[in-house]
Amino acid sequence: MPFLLPAIACVAVCAQDPSPPRVHSVCDISQEFTFYMDGRFHKQYLQEVGRDARNWGSLELLDLSNVNLLVLSAGDRRLPYASKAIAHIGRFAHGGGTVLVMADGAAVMPPVATLLRGFGAKLTVAAAEKPLRAAERLGDAEITYRGGTVLDLDARWKVLIRDAKDRPLLGYRALQQGWIVAGSRGLFGQSPDASDPINASWLTPFLVDCATTKEIDPKLPHRSTWVEGEKQLGPLTLEFHAGTERFADRIAREYAKVRPHLVAITAVEPSPGMLKKLLILPTGGGGFSSGARIAIGAWWGGYPKARYPMVELIAHEAGHSWVLPHPEPLWNEPIATYLGIQVGKRLGMSKAQVTLDRQIRLGRRHDPKFTKVDPLAEGAPRDLIWGKSYFVFEELERMHGPGAMAKYFREKRAALKPNRKSFTMDDCVAVWSRAVGEDLFPWFGSLAFRVDASRTDLSLEK
Repeated sequence: MPFLLPAIACVAVCAQDPSPPRVHSVCDISQEFTFYMDGRFHKQYLQEVGRDARNWGSLELLDLSNVNLLVLSAGDRRLPYASKAIAHIGRFAHGGGTVLVMADGAAVMPPVATLLRGFGAKLTVAAAEKPLRAAERLGDAEITYRGGTVLDLDARWKVLIRDAKDRPLLGYRALQQGWIVAGSRGLFGQSPDASDPINASWLTPFLVDCATTKEIDPKLPHRSTWVEGEKQLGPLTLEFHAGTERFADRIAREYAKVRPHLVAITAVEPSPGMLKKLLILPTGGGGFSSGARIAIGAWWGGYPKARYPMVELIAHEAGHSWVLPHPEPLWNEPIATYLGIQVGKRLGMSKAQVTLDRQIRLGRRHDPKFTKVDPLAEGAPRDLIWGKSYFVFEELERMHGPGAMAKYFREKRAALKPNRKSFTMDDCVAVWSRAVGEDLFPWFGSLAFRVDASRTDLSLEK
């Protein structure tokens, strides 16, 4: 059995060693996509000690040959762990690798509970109680805990953290050559911007000590594994893995309905080279866009029972492919959602207008007439930025429509060269002015936008 150094001792060793142990970690986002697992966990706990990769595809296909740490979250109940994936993870752990599971129990247990049971560990629904107590090997290490549930570990496990009732919150078990580590999710960071590296002072050396019992070749970096499934739908490539395949066609059909409306609203096609791939994400937590690829959460907003949120999301993420390579200053996100709202309205969805009205109303709480607060100012409230953006779009449509937004997109495409380095709010107002045939700088100024025509190199006339 490998000898596990006390975590505090490892801190000293790592600090003195100019070549600290190398960790090749993989954070799994195939069972449930979160932005935290897509790089943030590594940034908080492992950035200084090794390399990280992501697993987007089916777990049983993941190459773990040059990996010594696999990081798993609870997973989504819609995607149970495949038996082949469980067997694959077991071989990795028994063969020398370390598996870290961060999860809490629930009334309907998350999928990772099935994996843990095979190692003699159970998630529970019993809430942990403070104060917490650390095992002697952690010394007087400070413990931060955001709350969650306790574990039920059999006698083969060693406990590092216990709650006030002496119940396990974090434990580890030695296997044939590797390790399995399980802990309540509240012991680890959660912020998508990686701003909360809680417990890193002792978690990092502990994970390094476990992981490095398996040798890896640091000269051969491991690579992120992409989804293995794809289907060609005309010029669009639909991407999925075994777990998300059953959601893929349905979302692709929604995309096919949304796209023509985006073309109608903007009067242009997506920017050249954009919107080539549609990735299905195992999440209800949203999506993202890289321009050429949009990624859509498979059950966003309660889809398919609730359809409008999915329509808005698809239009939002696809909408970024219309504004790139020159994203809108200030309202890059609001304009994408506004496009989604307009698609919803064109499809006869009543919730679209409700969404629009609600956001404008929330914005007016901060600036009743939208004439006092500069949305570009540092610290401007989010509701103000979004509500005022929607108000501006609606007013421009009222004053210079119908189709003011289409005029803007056509003019932006014509006025900006692809290699342009920047696109400021002053540039944006200049494009709007060219599009509607009127100097809009005074109007934007009346709405408290601090814009100045002298700061843009774009003429206000075509």
